[in-house]
Amino acid sequence: MHKSATAEVLLTDAQHLGGDRYAVAARWHRDRFIEGGGLVDRDDLVDSDALVDSDALAVPLDGRTLDPVLLAETARQAAIHLSHRFHDIPLGHPFVLGEISVELDETLPALTDAVLETHCRRAAGHPRRACLELDATVRATVRAAGREAGRAAGRARVRWEAMEPRRYALLRTRGATASGPADPGVDGAVALSPALLGLRQDRDVLLAADAGRSGRWWLRLDPGHPVLFDHPSDHIPGMALVEAFRQAAGLTAVARGAVAPDRVRDVSALTVEFTSFGEPDLPVAITVEPAGTAGAGGAAEAGATAEPGGTAGPRGTGAPRGMGAPEDVAEPVRATEPREPGKPTEPGKPGEPCGGPAALLLTATQGDRTLAQARIRCGTTGRARRRTGIAC
Repeated sequence: MHKSATAEVLLTDAQHLGGDRYAVAARWHRDRFIEGGGLVDRDDLVDSDALVDSDALAVPLDGRTLDPVLLAETARQAAIHLSHRFHDIPLGHPFVLGEISVELDETLPALTDAVLETHCRRAAGHPRRACLELDATVRATVRAAGREAGRAAGRARVRWEAMEPRRYALLRTRGATASGPADPGVDGAVALSPALLGLRQDRDVLLAADAGRSGRWWLRLDPGHPVLFDHPSDHIPGMALVEAFRQAAGLTAVARGAVAPDRVRDVSALTVEFTSFGEPDLPVAITVEPAGTAGAGGAAEAGATAEPGGTAGPRGTGAPRGMGAPEDVAEPVRATEPREPGKPTEPGKPGEPCGGPAALLLTATQGDRTLAQARIRCGTTGRARRRTGIAC
């Protein structure tokens, strides 16, 4: 799983069921990707209309459901494990992550066991390269009274390439410099309180607000973070960008009244497509806009991300469609009409494929280079609001 600490390993077993089908068992011994919980207090809120309503009250954040980003990390680990165990990828090969996504039909109970019923296969069209894709149905073993055991609760998807170390090193050398002048907004970035994001520790806050521009944040990372930097990395880890996107989406959804402040970390669907390596010593800007204003490929340059264990590589790596290839442009997401906060979306209602205004498009850039884009639907999911089509 490309992890140093045993506590960061979420898988317990895997079994080949025949063909491209596998069963991967997971035990979630914690309920968050990074530590969460605590209280959002009025005094802790940043004084900015772009971040949150200043009249928000203190609200408790519970840990009774599983964090969807932890599910994304589980799927990422499953991709790595299946690659090494069943697809003859040698240990020590870096993994270039092209896409990771999760979608829930219902909230997952915390501290539970799960089985990922997966299809894991080599991507077509690149016989000389180890490009793979995984699609999984998530079945949680629910122990709470009155709940059905083993119920299918959602889906996960990962696309990646296992790369020969020498080729990976060459790509990193060629693409190690982001171009473009430094943005003056970096120096004026405003630190956010952990409580604003439903967190307890400052090191878990991955965003600093741009004081001069609404809807933009700057990535802040602690190289000693026990989850995000479990092992040394020569680039920004892909899962760090996933968590940063989630934090930015949550802040935006709360500010717009789409979700309540105590649900700032709730996500029912997310898709992150990586397009370039992120250099750890250069600033990264994260911007947000309604998902209806651009397509998934939008302003992104085509490419892939790279992390020994999951990130993305630069344009020109020759990645297959769906992993950042130049021809890979997703269908534009339709715009949504405003609705009352907390009001459920009518199933199948035209123009609301992603559940209302909480559907957001986020972009991470470094200099003039796009690192990744995310489509996120905030709020609590439910089977009554299941939708078809690409996750937003």
